Amino acid sequence: MYRFIQKTVLAVAAALSMGCLSATAHLPASVESSDLPVNAKSFIKKYFDGKTIVKYEKKFWSSSYELELSDGTDIDFDSKGKCTEVSAPDHGVLSVSLVRELLPAGACRTLSDQGVLDSVEEIEFNPDKGYKVEVRHERVDDYRFNTAGLMTRVNYDD
Repeated sequence: MYRFIQKTVLAVAAALSMGCLSATAHLPASVESSDLPVNAKSFIKKYFDGKTIVKYEKKFWSSSYELELSDGTDIDFDSKGKCTEVSAPDHGVLSVSLVRELLPAGACRTLSDQGVLDSVEEIEFNPDKGYKVEVRHERVDDYRFNTAGLMTRVNYDD
């Protein structure tokens, strides 16, 4: 019986401590006061000045960061503060200057030639696979580019 009570108390304490940790991750914070790497803070200041962080999560194993800004933008950073994913708020698109910052010149030229450079909703970067660029378009779902910016695939809406 003692063993059961001891395990129950430990489980409750662990659950409460996790609740406290996750509650702090959802408090609004300014970019300056956050625990982000300097590169991530600079990136947010440059492209999302005046926005506060409304959700913040640091991944323990990878030391990466996921956050949501007050305008609904979701951004992921690696442990060094390099942006690995950015998603526009619902029904929004990313600024062309941000798209040009995140993508290689070749990818930007392709998107511009396709007439969708100003319709980018999300950019994901994987150092091994390259870029996935989701666009707002009636037929195209996303474009895929290698790390050099050459288009490798286009996925169409069904």
